[in-house]
This record gives sequence, C-alpha cells and structure tokens, in this order.
Amino acid sequence: MPRHPRDHHEHMRAGGPLLMVASAATWAAGLVLTKVTLDTTGAAPGSVLVVQLVASVGTLAAAYAVTGASLRGAWRQGWVGLLEPGIAYQFGLAGLALTSATNASVLGSLEPVMVPLIAWVLLRERPHRRLVVVIAGATVGSVLVSFSADGGAGSWAGDGLVVASVVAAALYVVVASKQVTTVAPLPAALTQQVWALGFVIVSQFVLAGPLLWPSAKPAHLLLAATAGILNYALPFWLYLTALTRMPVARAATYLTLIPVFGVLGAVLTLGEQVTWLDLAGGALVVGSLVADASSAQTDDVVLKGEEVQ
Repeated sequence: MPRHPRDHHEHMRAGGPLLMVASAATWAAGLVLTKVTLDTTGAAPGSVLVVQLVASVGTLAAAYAVTGASLRGAWRQGWVGLLEPGIAYQFGLAGLALTSATNASVLGSLEPVMVPLIAWVLLRERPHRRLVVVIAGATVGSVLVSFSADGGAGSWAGDGLVVASVVAAALYVVVASKQVTTVAPLPAALTQQVWALGFVIVSQFVLAGPLLWPSAKPAHLLLAATAGILNYALPFWLYLTALTRMPVARAATYLTLIPVFGVLGAVLTLGEQVTWLDLAGGALVVGSLVADASSAQTDDVVLKGEEVQ
C-alpha cells in the first residue's frame, strides 16, 4: 500500500490511530476468512483469488465512481500490480492453502524488513545498522514460527510460499515507490488490481485451472468475495485515510498489529493451536518491527510510496 512521506512536523489528528487499528484488523480478518474459504470450499487458490480480485476491483471502482478521481496516466503505470496483487497473492493463497493462518499472519509481517534489503540491491540504498538488527530479529522470529509447523497445521512448503509472496510484495514497494508521486492512490490501486486480475485470469487459463471451482455455490462465492474486500480493498482505503491524519512513522507502528490480529482470529475462528514457538517467534517479529517504527529516522530507506497526493 502506498505510504505518505515522513513529516515529523505533522501533528496527530483525531481518528488516525483508530483508522490504523481498523486497517490492521480488516487485513487480518481477510486473511483468516480466506483460510476459511479455502478450507470450506476445497477450491484451488487461483480460483478463489479470481473471485476476491473481482470483488475488490468492484469495490474500488465504486469508490472511484463516487469520488470522480482521474485515471489519467494510471493505466500505463498500473503494470506494477502484476507484482502485487498479482504474483504476491498467487503465492500467498497457495501458501495459505498449505499452512496455518497463524503462520501466514506472522510471516507476512516480514515485508517491512524485506523492503530495505531489496532497495539495497536494486537502488544501492544501504540500510542503517539499526535496521540490520531489526532484520535479524524478525528473521529469527519467522524461523521459529516455521519450526512450530512440525506436526501442526502449518508446513514448510506453505511457509516458503508465503515468504515468496512477501518478497514479491516488497519488490512491488520498491518499484511503485517511484510512481505514486504522479498517480493518486485510488486510481493507482484500481488500475493495479485490474492488471493483477488480468494476470490471474491468464494464469488460470495457462495452468488449465478453472476460473470458478466446479462445486461453487452462491454462499461460497459470497464468502470469497467478502474475504477479497476485507483482504484488499478496505485495508488500502483505511490506511491511506489514516495517513492524512498522522505521520507515517506512527502509522507504521500500527501495521505490526496485523500478525497479532491474525493469530487471534485464527485461534478464535479456526481453532488453531498456538505453541510457545509461535508466541516466541511472533514476539520477536512484532517486537523488532515496533522497535524499528518507534525509532525511525527521516532518512530511513525506501517506503511503500514517497507521497500520497
């Protein structure tokens, strides 16, 4: 999701923290509901993703129609949606079908620390020593979460696909960070997700996968569509709205609530068991990210977008 440039002179406005908590909660709820959809329907992840993206694009298109935002220049730059949602969500849903929602929630929180690594390779932007410590702590935490999959609901293959999804999402951040200054957030999100939807549909045809699973029922389609809106459209809108009310350094701290809400939702909704490795790994990941966000400096490397217009 695009991010606002850091402005340490910007004052907190009412509602910002609440919006960020809602953004984290809806993303996590969408993740858990996607897991429910996959387990309930037995559908292929690609087919579920098609329904989710159609629902998300429809929601964003409705918002675009209401606001009257301009799509000028957005279509040409929307190709970055092939990275995320396209490739990232393909890997993410495939991984979620194999691993637990708990593991996926915690491993998915690694994106903020992968971005600087990719930026270092592609843009030659060296991360601070503090950030290296954060990366090390979060990585150890993710390994602990993966170890907890032994004999549980997770799997190494599923966790690996989730991590691949996070890498694709982080690559999207680096590429898209140079584009958000010329395209407004809503048109950018809409066009990127249209590109992603086209990619997913083509992928289904190439892989000989059905756009809809044979046993699809209206209730199943509604479940998948709701998960798509929660997982993609709503968190994006809430996050961008929050960034008009609070500095990004403060907003980034609230993003670390995603694995917390995800694990809580998985335990309450899916009955997944939390092991001490989950708790230790989750604490390391979240603690590392909170420490990074709370001590952020104005010269930190690559954000998910440099300016929201």
